[in-house]
Amino acid sequence: MKLESITAPAASNEMGRLIEDHDWEGSPLGAVKDWPPCLQAAVDIMLPAQAQIVLFWGEEFIALYNDAYAPTIGDKHPRALGRPARENWGELWSDLEPLLRRVLDGGDTVVAKDRPFYIERHGYPETVYFDISYSPVRDENKTVRGVFCIVNETTERVKSESALQASEAQLRAIFSQSAAGIAQTDLKGRFLLVNSRFCDIVGYSEAELLTMRIHDITFAEDMAESARLFNEMTRNGDSYEMEKRYVRKDGGLVWVTNSVSVLRDKQGAFQRAAAVIVDITERKRAQEVERRLAAIIASSNDAILGIDLKMRITSWNGGAERLYGYSAEEIVGRSVMTLVPEDRIDEEPAILRQVSAGLKVEPYETKRLHKDGRTVDVLLSVSPIYDAYGSIVGASKLAHDITARKETERLQTVLVGELNHRVKNLFATVLAIARQTLGASATDPSELQGFEARIVSMARAHDLLMRGTWEKAELRAVIDQSLAPFPPERFEISGPKVQLPPRVVISVSLALHELATNAAKYGALSTGGGRVSITWSLHADAPGRLTLRWAESGGPTVKEPSRTGFGSRLIKALLAAELNGQVDITYPPEGVVCEVDANLQSAWNQAEIADGEA
Repeated sequence: MKLESITAPAASNEMGRLIEDHDWEGSPLGAVKDWPPCLQAAVDIMLPAQAQIVLFWGEEFIALYNDAYAPTIGDKHPRALGRPARENWGELWSDLEPLLRRVLDGGDTVVAKDRPFYIERHGYPETVYFDISYSPVRDENKTVRGVFCIVNETTERVKSESALQASEAQLRAIFSQSAAGIAQTDLKGRFLLVNSRFCDIVGYSEAELLTMRIHDITFAEDMAESARLFNEMTRNGDSYEMEKRYVRKDGGLVWVTNSVSVLRDKQGAFQRAAAVIVDITERKRAQEVERRLAAIIASSNDAILGIDLKMRITSWNGGAERLYGYSAEEIVGRSVMTLVPEDRIDEEPAILRQVSAGLKVEPYETKRLHKDGRTVDVLLSVSPIYDAYGSIVGASKLAHDITARKETERLQTVLVGELNHRVKNLFATVLAIARQTLGASATDPSELQGFEARIVSMARAHDLLMRGTWEKAELRAVIDQSLAPFPPERFEISGPKVQLPPRVVISVSLALHELATNAAKYGALSTGGGRVSITWSLHADAPGRLTLRWAESGGPTVKEPSRTGFGSRLIKALLAAELNGQVDITYPPEGVVCEVDANLQSAWNQAEIADGEA
């Protein structure tokens, strides 16, 4: 049955036609002719209205609504028309019914802004927002018969405002917590806004900065370029980036990267400038260290080159060019095996394995090939190269040219060998002359044997010096060499490692020979049970000061001789002179004791002076 009493304007819209065509006799509202005047009046007001209106009537809250409201209920339209609200608003009925009851049962008016509702109107759940105004519809007896709901969906606005608030909160967090400094200035460069990080970078408080301009904290040498770029930006709007220095409040300099952009108002006019400031002081320091290191490498006389894990040469300095003959353009990218002689081809793979394990190759002597094919002697050391993540990506090789040194060592070996040959010939000549001269006389044969033994002892000392290239000899080696003719089990020898200067070696050797010879004739070594203790030490407060002690025991009872023999005079004269020290020989009954207090540093200094004079 059609709604005959609906006004013409109300019936001209879609919802008017739906209401007019609806079968109301089968609905809870009954026939239209039975509708109370208050309902008909409410429908006439609702249908032409541009506001979103829904009318819930009676105890079952039968729904009637207008065109403006229909889209807000999605796929519930048009089935919701003329049906109890509970049927189509079931998912939010527990929330909606109490509001409607307040109006229907209590006669209240319910008003709310951005009221959230849970609804399923498009096949999925969502939360929507409405401004609502629920008013009672009364009959002629003032009885509330229905609820007249004027609503306005604000979902999009609420979500937009929420997103805007979240965005603003995020921006505030970024501004306040950013690792970069952020600042805004006016077009004259006066600070209008700064974050805490920028305050940390320049050392000023926010309040102090807001009374200053950019140029107030810009380093003088950077002022002109900074002003030029800023002024150019305020004229044409072009953003710029500049590395510059700020003068901190404490007077120190801080390097920064300034990224500056212009901010516009709604009309597009330039309004402010925004800057993002990043502290690059540490990066600048690292770059300076790298620059200095690169300069050191480039100017080094040593060959310094880099290789990757495939043994390809990646870097090559001037020292490498001078040592190997290749320019960087010729050699970079080629295998490092280009420099390795055929008889040493196993070296580089072994080096690479060691470096790949993170180990440094300590300096060692080897040979490498020059561009012209000749070999060069080098002292080579190799270290791992790490990338920024700590992974080994190659090796750094430092080669020191030792060709001249090796040639010097070769010549020295030849000269020392020749000298040793000549010295031995000299000793042999002296012995031959002594035998011819002394042997033909009535001299005691034992004196000739003693003389020969002393010459042999000197020869052995010279052998020690030859093995030390005439530079030094170790005290223990001198003792062992001097006592070689005697049974080693008869001696107890102990002391720290001590190097003797060349001129001292002969004297100590002869002195030990004299002591041992005397012990074999008259002292501890003349009997089966006798022993000799030889000890030495360095003074803790004077490392160059040596104390050497010879002590015999287990031999015949000793008596002090009535006269000083040649051996004793030789010991005292030699050691006291060469060691710049004191020699004491005593004769306790249990065995001869010889104590030497020597200044080795003085002996070394005398050796250096002699070398300089030579």
